[in-house]
Amino acid sequence: MQYNTLKYKIISDDIRTKIITGYYKINQQLPLEKELGSLYSASRITVKKAMDLLVSDGLIIKRRGVGSFVKSAASFTENIPLKTRSMGFSAAHQNENVSTHLLQFSVVHPSEKTIKNLYLDDCDFVHHFTRVRYIDKKPYCIEYTDIPIKLIPGIRIDHLIDSIYRYIEIETDVSIQSQHQILRACCANSLEAKHLDIACGDPLMEIEQVSYLDNGRPFEYSIIRYRYDRFEFHHININK
Repeated sequence: MQYNTLKYKIISDDIRTKIITGYYKINQQLPLEKELGSLYSASRITVKKAMDLLVSDGLIIKRRGVGSFVKSAASFTENIPLKTRSMGFSAAHQNENVSTHLLQFSVVHPSEKTIKNLYLDDCDFVHHFTRVRYIDKKPYCIEYTDIPIKLIPGIRIDHLIDSIYRYIEIETDVSIQSQHQILRACCANSLEAKHLDIACGDPLMEIEQVSYLDNGRPFEYSIIRYRYDRFEFHHININK
């Protein structure tokens, strides 16, 4: 038993290293569990434990009936050793007066970028919504979000006005595992200028975000744009 426990960690560590170093590329399909068993001279149960560990670490995604794939943000995982933000705007500001103004809520065909990031089919539909988030009635950010209907059904306007993450974790009985984010600067368009109370062309801080459930499935693609004067990024970098 002790040997098997050690074995699955050896396998997961080796695959993790190959992902981080680029041996396995972003979005690349990994060998099937049977093939990995032969490669590492391990049982299928041991390989499955190793793969489940990589899913929980946010490195790979399992697609039912297809196989396991490297997540699109996995190459950044080595540089994110600690959780830097709470899950969602409401949770990050839970001791403050948070409010929401819903600008748009519709059911649409996903864009190519959403299809790619959420591993959707062309025939899938998503909840698409745009929200302005406030703290003490001051505008902080505007969010553009897509969530697949087949993964998270039943979203209503009141869920979006409150906290969509709270609805997902409490009312749908699934858990949110991780968020993979890319941070960049951009300029405000006319819609953002109007609702964030700034001038068109003023600088914004943009977060491009893919959020994952605890089964490794991506369920949310968002672009979040913050007023530059109301955004803080906290990060810890550890020298191993």
